[in-house]
Amino acid sequence: MIDLPHPVKLAPRYLAKPWGGRRMHSVLGRALPGDAPVGECWLMYDREGRSSEIADGPLAGRFLHELRGDAPHPLLVKLLDAQTELSVQVHPDGDAALRLGAEPKTECWFVLQADPGARVFRGLVDGCTRVDFEAALRAGKVEDCLHAVPVEAGDTVYVPAGTIHTIGAGVLLAEVQQNSDTTYRVWDWGRTGLDGLPRELHVDQALESIHFGPRSDDKIPAQLVEETGPLRRLLLVQSPFFTAQHVTAMGTFTLETPPSRTGAWKVVHVLSGSGELRPFARGVPPVEFDVGDTLLLPAREDAHEVTLGASVLHALVVTS
Repeated sequence: MIDLPHPVKLAPRYLAKPWGGRRMHSVLGRALPGDAPVGECWLMYDREGRSSEIADGPLAGRFLHELRGDAPHPLLVKLLDAQTELSVQVHPDGDAALRLGAEPKTECWFVLQADPGARVFRGLVDGCTRVDFEAALRAGKVEDCLHAVPVEAGDTVYVPAGTIHTIGAGVLLAEVQQNSDTTYRVWDWGRTGLDGLPRELHVDQALESIHFGPRSDDKIPAQLVEETGPLRRLLLVQSPFFTAQHVTAMGTFTLETPPSRTGAWKVVHVLSGSGELRPFARGVPPVEFDVGDTLLLPAREDAHEVTLGASVLHALVVTS
C-alpha cells in the first residue's frame, strides 16, 4: 500500500435501505440525498472497483484504489440507521468462507443513539441447537431463537464472524468491520425491498456459517487509555482485525493513534466538533475538519496536533 503524503478528507457514500431512516440528518446533522430511507453511510471503503473519493486538498477527486497499489484496505467503516429491524444474518468466519468461496467478516458496533427500549440481537439463546433453529425457521419463529441485548448510546458490541445477529429498530450506530460484503440473510421479517420484491435469502450458506454453542460477552466495557486535562481517550475494542478508540477533547492537544499492524491508513471520524489537524512533519499543510467529516491519516504517523474552535471534539479513531 502506498502511504499517503498527508492526511486527507473522504467523501461519504449514502445507501438507501428498506430498514433505514433519516436520523443521520436529524441526529447527526448530515445533509442526506433525496428523501429515501438512508440505512448506511460508507465513511471509508475500498472494494470491488469502488472506493472512497478524496474530498479536498491536492488529491481532491482521486480515489483510494488509485493510491493503495495492489493492497486493498483491510477495513470498512460505516454509519447505520436502523429505523426498523435489519435482516437476521451471519457473516462467515475464515474456515466457512473458504468452504463457501466467500469473505470472512468480524465487525463491531458503537451505539451513537438508541430509542428507549432499543435492542440488538447477538447470537442464539442458551441451548439453541441447529435442529432447534431450523425448526424455528420453518415455523417463522426465528426471533424466539435470538439472544436480545438492550443497548443505549455509548455501548460497544463486538460481533465475531459466525455470530448470527441483527440490529433492532431505533438504533443509530457506527460500524467497523473487515473489508468484506459477504452477508448471508437467513430471515427478513417477511418484508420486501425498495423494489417491492422479497429480498434474497441465503439459508443454506447461513446454516453453514452460524456458530452453534456458547456466546462470548455481549458488550465490551470501554477502557481508559489517557486522561490529560480536557483530553480523554477510551479504548473501545482491540481485536485481531482492528482497534478503535473514542476521543473527547477541547482546545489544542496531541492526538495519538495506535500504530497500524497492517501498514494501512488510519481513520478518524468526527462525531462532533470542528477545527484543524496538523501533522508534526514540516511543510505538511493542516486539514480543516467539521462534524461528520472522515479523515484518513498516513500509516507512518502516530501523532498529530489538533486545534479546536469553541466546540468539543468527539471522534472515533480506527486502525488495523
